[in-house]
Amino acid sequence: MMVNSLFVYGTLKQHQLRGRSWPHPPLAIETVVTRGELYDLGSYPGIAAGSDWVLGELWTLHPLHMPATLQTLDSIEGYDPRTNSGPYLRRTIEVHHTPDNQSANSCTAYTYFVASPSILHAARRIAATLDWKGTHVAAWPDSLARVPSRIEDE
Repeated sequence: MMVNSLFVYGTLKQHQLRGRSWPHPPLAIETVVTRGELYDLGSYPGIAAGSDWVLGELWTLHPLHMPATLQTLDSIEGYDPRTNSGPYLRRTIEVHHTPDNQSANSCTAYTYFVASPSILHAARRIAATLDWKGTHVAAWPDSLARVPSRIEDE
């Protein structure tokens, strides 16, 4: 099965700092949720496995654009697919168009997880407080996030 979507939850979202870093325009951008725990790591977030609902964007791309897109985003996230290492690890996840966990409303996408859970001990966990479609979700940026306006500020 070929995956041609990415779930982004931080600076790669369309109106955030790296929203224009994508090498190809998407076919669609949708608001979706996935399960996990969202952390504030300073000027950007990180996601780890967990049971909260995390709000983000599902970027669907033309299948021919996926190799160049993954190469660009892997570089941004510091992920090396040859060694499966870096500060973030690219993984496939299930995302949902509605937070009711029904498979008819879900699809598979790539996302980037924090590689070392030990760095999360010093990070602020973003609580699931925003109400989206009747469900509490965690979302970045929240009112306490430091959102950079320039890449140099990260």
